[in-house]
Amino acid sequence: MAKKSVLPADLAQALATIGQKLARGVRVDGQLLSAISGMSEIPADAVGQAAREIPEIANLFRDRRRPVRSLFWPRLSDEEQLQRFPEFAYLCLFHHDGRLRSKALQLTSGPLPSPFLFASVVVRLNDWAEPVRSAALACAQRCFPLTSPETIAAAANFVLLRQDSWGRWGTEREAVRTVFSRPDVVAKLVENLREARTGPGSRILRELLRWPTLDPHLETLALNAWQPAVRAVAVQTIGAMQASWRTGSEIQWIDKSMGEGRSVPKFERRPLTTAISRLDVMGAATRDGSALVRKVALDSIIRHELGSQAGRDLALHLANDASLPVRERAAFILSRTA
Repeated sequence: MAKKSVLPADLAQALATIGQKLARGVRVDGQLLSAISGMSEIPADAVGQAAREIPEIANLFRDRRRPVRSLFWPRLSDEEQLQRFPEFAYLCLFHHDGRLRSKALQLTSGPLPSPFLFASVVVRLNDWAEPVRSAALACAQRCFPLTSPETIAAAANFVLLRQDSWGRWGTEREAVRTVFSRPDVVAKLVENLREARTGPGSRILRELLRWPTLDPHLETLALNAWQPAVRAVAVQTIGAMQASWRTGSEIQWIDKSMGEGRSVPKFERRPLTTAISRLDVMGAATRDGSALVRKVALDSIIRHELGSQAGRDLALHLANDASLPVRERAAFILSRTA
């Protein structure tokens, strides 16, 4: 069964017309605004499928026969179309010819107008062709600082959760880390995390923990985020007063001489840079409506406040909690205090 297209119908129609005109060497500027508008409606996380559909429909092929020139009817190559009509650059980000992808990135300037086009430039940072990656990095350095935090934040699920699976880029990756550490971008992402009722919020928060610009927002997320998993990650981070995030995997040897080992997650850590009252947050978390958050709060007390009167006081009212894991942790804390 064919996979459903991610392209809006109006965009597909505009792309088909552009493809016909490219094949004939006719100027394509009449359909460009419609095409760019339609591309802006595509969700950022659909960029992978869109990158396959757009060149297919719009005839953006490297080996397509060049139009035959005529004395009375000069026919334009794709490169000439790009030189005449800079808006064509957004389509050429998906051209099968790497030279045109590079030129499209060189012509792209100013704020990127949609999450999809922001994600499209990010994808080019991992392009298989090194010259395209270099052009994408220069484009990112020009455009990302000018792009709105709303646009960038709307692409976070795609970019932040996929970045570790991209293997071609090297220093180009820093452009993504720089833009997602911007204070205004972090503030918008925190707003989204606080209000989102579904989605991979806790995974996004784990990625944001890389950057100290998140620290002033952690208490807000611990107390007010809608999703319990997001509150739990924030509570856990404040409990440790340390941010941690996964950076990959490493082999933990069981018997190295026999080649027996297992893959375990590898983490990096940093201390929090903002003063937060751990006990105040843990106290609020032990009264949270989610058993997950209450359990995480007690885990933090066990690790960092075990044996203290403050820890005992926080655990005392959870001794008869409805959740068995919470009751067990409360009992353990109470058994270790006088």
